[in-house]
Amino acid sequence: MESLTSTLKRKPTVLVVTSAVRATQSEQWKRAQAQYNILTYDCNDVEEFCNRLSPGGLYSEIDVIVRTGWLKAEPYSNHLLFTKAVAEYFPPTLKLIVCSGHGYDATDVPALTAKGIWYCNTPDTCTEAVANTALYLILASYRYFTFAEHCARHDWAASRVLGTKAVDPLGTTLGVIGLGDIGIRTAQKAALGLGMKLCYYNRRRNLESEKRVGVEITYCESLVDLLKVSDCVLVACPYTLATHHMLSTKEFNLAKEGGMRIVNIARGKLIDEAAMLQAIKDEKVVGVGLDVHENEPGINEAWSEDFMATVLPHIGVCSRTSWDGFEKVCWENVEAFFETGKPLNPVNIIS
Repeated sequence: MESLTSTLKRKPTVLVVTSAVRATQSEQWKRAQAQYNILTYDCNDVEEFCNRLSPGGLYSEIDVIVRTGWLKAEPYSNHLLFTKAVAEYFPPTLKLIVCSGHGYDATDVPALTAKGIWYCNTPDTCTEAVANTALYLILASYRYFTFAEHCARHDWAASRVLGTKAVDPLGTTLGVIGLGDIGIRTAQKAALGLGMKLCYYNRRRNLESEKRVGVEITYCESLVDLLKVSDCVLVACPYTLATHHMLSTKEFNLAKEGGMRIVNIARGKLIDEAAMLQAIKDEKVVGVGLDVHENEPGINEAWSEDFMATVLPHIGVCSRTSWDGFEKVCWENVEAFFETGKPLNPVNIIS
């Protein structure tokens, strides 16, 4: 296996996988083009990618993969490049993969680690964009603005039903599942902007995160404890096999009298949507705001004509602020790796 020292004796090769939505930092991108041999990914499918990674293929001597831009945008949104099956084709020269975004549930990090490949995401680069989306969805779940807008366009008089349904979040409790960067920022906005009380659930209490929120926030020892006291539940935690359908029938049945509101800006499969739809019929769930969905792309057909729910096409991240942050941190990791032998914010540890 080629060492980093021998790699630096030649011009490193970086494969760039991007999308139609990307922002470049002018000076940084010029520096990258000067320092590295840049290859641009243009495979028709993952099978072609694997063929190019094979000995003698176009990508058989790459040192780094940088996947930047909006991952959900075309043309490669459905190309899962970092799975265990694909990792079998990675050449021994490949030492680092950097991918934009906070989540990495589509990446088999253990498989990469076993092959000695560092993997980095870009933490805290789309926090503001997603937190703003979360705040909008929280407010919409109380005031049903999606239904109101539908009425404004199609049936003005029908909006009057909101007179007995809509309420303000002031003084109600927001329960945050996952007090990471996005959970913290959303909690701050909800408390200071909407006057909400706060509680949260993590696998363990995090005093540093509580301090960062800046206002009073109560730790719940269990998910059950959080659901029993929350008027609105914000799902902001990572998706894993252990958190699959963490909100389902049993959890929705814990709703306070008057029902709970559910907002999800994390991953769709954290919620059992069939159970949530039934909970709406049972009036256990009385407001919904979803940026993510269980079977993306697309939404459950039940939401198509339900304007009392607010549903977005996974665009919480969608802001120039995010693209700038993605690009900056991606290339900072590459530069740090070639300067020091270690990237700035690896998800895994390579000994």
